[in-house]
Amino acid sequence: MVDCWVSRGISHHDKTNAFATSKRNRLIWSSEKKMNLNESTGIPSQPQSRWATRSSMLADLKGFSEQRWIEFELVYKPLLLYWIRRKKAPASAVDDILQESWISIAKGIAQFDKNSGKGTFRGWLRTIVQRRTADYFRSLPQDQCGAQELLDAAVTPDQKDPEDLEGEQKAMQEVEARAMELVRSRTKEKTWQMFWKSTVENIATSDIAKEFKVSEAAVRVAKQRVKTRLREVMIDDCPER
Repeated sequence: MVDCWVSRGISHHDKTNAFATSKRNRLIWSSEKKMNLNESTGIPSQPQSRWATRSSMLADLKGFSEQRWIEFELVYKPLLLYWIRRKKAPASAVDDILQESWISIAKGIAQFDKNSGKGTFRGWLRTIVQRRTADYFRSLPQDQCGAQELLDAAVTPDQKDPEDLEGEQKAMQEVEARAMELVRSRTKEKTWQMFWKSTVENIATSDIAKEFKVSEAAVRVAKQRVKTRLREVMIDDCPER
């Protein structure tokens, strides 16, 4: 079990800079490899609202739980990559922009309040990524071909045209698929199968109970258990009530 940074007495400055360390990158890479995650998991996506009604993820990120940050980056990486590539960042710069984005997110997460009415969590993430992408283009020599045009595009808020909406939706489907695979890797196969058949395949609870030789109550418990775990790795954009 990874020790929490808070319990080790590490300063806020050290904690936020620590997210770019090779240790963290190795942990995330090994998790992706173990879960067989790349650009697509092949798991059907479900609407985010079905999983992310009330999540403790945001509170845990503000508390600098290292394990939760690893999960957060693993799950949300496809969305950040989509935004970076949408701004036409060259492939050679994508990883560096992504790392700078994670660091900025870590530095600012404590101030984010989804109940403030100032925007959604996803919108907050998008703004950070756009700013770090713009910083990259500002760092280029002014006489480099196309640099100014790309900078202008990076600092301009994305227009929600059909292509952009479709692209972001596909990225969110990958986020949701990763969340599901992360939970599946930590759930007993029988429990997962009962959840899957009930929630995704819409098989009647009574039929699932007969197939697995359990009570209908056990099927409902399994379904709720997995849904609860899914909510723990997704951040809902709806205000708390």
